[in-house]
Amino acid sequence: MRKTCRKATPSHITCAVASALTALAMTGSMWEAQAATATPALGYSPANMNKRVSPRLDFYQYATGNWLKRTQIAPDEPDVGGFSQLANNLDRQLLKLIKDAATTQDAPGSARQQIGDYWRAAMDVKRQNELGLKPLQADLQRVASLTLPGSPASVGELSARLQLGFVASPLLNVETTPDAKDSSTNLLIILAGQQALTPDEYAKPDGQRVRDLYLAHISKMLQSAGDNAEAAAASARTVLAIETELSAARLTPLQQRDPAMTYNKMPLADAQALIPALDISAKLRAMGVTPPATVQVQDIAALKAVNTVLSTRSPDEVRTLLRWHVLSARASALGETWRELDHAFDRQRKGLPTSPTREREVTQAINMQLYHPLSRLYVQAHFPDTTRREITRMVSHVKDEFAQRLRHNPWLDEPTRAAALDKLSQVDIQVGYPQQWIDFSGLLIKPDDHFGNTQRADAFQLRRDLARVGQPVVNERFASPPYTTPTSVNAAYNPQTNSIDITAAIVQPPFYKPGADAAVNYCTIGAVIGHELTHGFDSFGRQYGPKGNLRDWWTPQATAEFKKRTDVLVQQYSAFTLLPGVQHNGELTLTENTADLGGITLAHAALQRHLADHPLPRIDGLSSDQRCFVAWAQMWSYKARPERVKLLAAVDYHANSALRGYVPLLHLDAFHKAFGTRPGDAMWRAPAMRMRIW
Repeated sequence: MRKTCRKATPSHITCAVASALTALAMTGSMWEAQAATATPALGYSPANMNKRVSPRLDFYQYATGNWLKRTQIAPDEPDVGGFSQLANNLDRQLLKLIKDAATTQDAPGSARQQIGDYWRAAMDVKRQNELGLKPLQADLQRVASLTLPGSPASVGELSARLQLGFVASPLLNVETTPDAKDSSTNLLIILAGQQALTPDEYAKPDGQRVRDLYLAHISKMLQSAGDNAEAAAASARTVLAIETELSAARLTPLQQRDPAMTYNKMPLADAQALIPALDISAKLRAMGVTPPATVQVQDIAALKAVNTVLSTRSPDEVRTLLRWHVLSARASALGETWRELDHAFDRQRKGLPTSPTREREVTQAINMQLYHPLSRLYVQAHFPDTTRREITRMVSHVKDEFAQRLRHNPWLDEPTRAAALDKLSQVDIQVGYPQQWIDFSGLLIKPDDHFGNTQRADAFQLRRDLARVGQPVVNERFASPPYTTPTSVNAAYNPQTNSIDITAAIVQPPFYKPGADAAVNYCTIGAVIGHELTHGFDSFGRQYGPKGNLRDWWTPQATAEFKKRTDVLVQQYSAFTLLPGVQHNGELTLTENTADLGGITLAHAALQRHLADHPLPRIDGLSSDQRCFVAWAQMWSYKARPERVKLLAAVDYHANSALRGYVPLLHLDAFHKAFGTRPGDAMWRAPAMRMRIW
């Protein structure tokens, strides 16, 4: 979800979190001072509790109330919580590593040279201002010269240039993915073009505020590029109309998670027939890819809609859309005039009083584009091997607990139980960083070419990706920014490889503290581990076998029992109102809600096994179970601006973090025993409505 991300969240990767932090312009000292004073310290603490509130009436306030009272959302951020606090700390750690690299002169192609020169170029605002729109001129001329209609090859070649040079094309994009039914082979996947707004922002009445902001933003940007006010406003209306038309044809966020709707494998000729106005083979050849015989089309209707636009809109309208994309896609890498317009729209859309610092913006860009070079420096400085060994031991404990629970699960039949145990035994879990780092030495980073650096870095990654088409799958670990790299605050399960990456960055407070109370560590990082393991057996992950192939290994009886339980979760989570007029979507968030329930269930069960040999006293007046559940809730401490709540409710597969902090606990008998809930209490859930899935 970061603006510099080359891809959208991979549909096959399921995560503990996906953080959305965009960037820009206070001073570095303001950023650091603000971060030092705005929020309480990270990690479990009784001081974050509000014990004046009964845990039987409002457990989230009881566990996190003082944190909620003392914590303010920074003026440059849409929300604040454990993940974003840790991301702030991480960015400061990375900033120091980056500045250190910028003071040295290392060999060309080395990590320090690339990081240091990227920083120097990005921070040279004077040069960016002097260049103005010169970095765009060649591509703007390509758009202006495009012959329409009747030149599918030219459209394909221009689409290739836009994807290579501007993160994505607004028309059609190509990537590589393992074949869902043969996970040993890579397949070319064809995706419809990039969109600036969410489906709700394009279509719903309450999206009008954002649409008005977007129209004004487009107009201002075009005027800054030389258009008069009237022409700019007309072009803005054209862009919004075309993008709205394309958005209406797309799969919904929930449909995009359904392999039955996205696994459309076909001959390239059949895919070409969906979009005759754009020559796919010409696009591929322009990107250095030999057109394969077979491809996957993620969204058939969306591709047809692009063809309709190319075939029915006037040439000037299509060129207007493409020109806007060239101007806007990398506006943050241009001079201050365009960068500030870009950030002003971002602030207004998100309800932010200010923007992030330039230093933080560049730090995050380096973390996205030079992710393994920077991660290597981070691991050397901040990730001791003792931590890796300790987390690996906990992984073993939680995985063993899952196996025990599968063996004794009362609703699984024997064939499905055996298959589930086989799949679990083959889950490959790695901690911290990859065994093999990606070689970035061939990427040219210059100290005086920020715009070119951003383009070359993205093109480097895209060409690496496309070189895999038709080749055997090589499972590159910790290599999907900003979700699985060592410097991503996250953990993620990939069903197509049946593997989990637990990043180095997440293994620190509030998720883990070396030598801390076992009740806290098990029910934070242990629950994250359990969450990711459960993803292999949720509504999405259970469709894939132990080798990562899409196949149904469940009996009809087991499927019915599973769905009976998950239907209850959908109903329960759909009952929450987040804001007036904003209802929580239990169906969209089902997989993550199932994983949250599985994560805390497995972590608590593993803790009990640990306590059998290592009993703990009451600490801070709380039993081990009470500390476990409080630690879980504090891990999800969260506050957000209304704009952020509304946005995530529409597109995020994760529940609102405030719900994640207590709703899964209501299904655990041990929670009700620990806090003495009884019928009539707000936190009481009748035993028949407590779902034990895993």
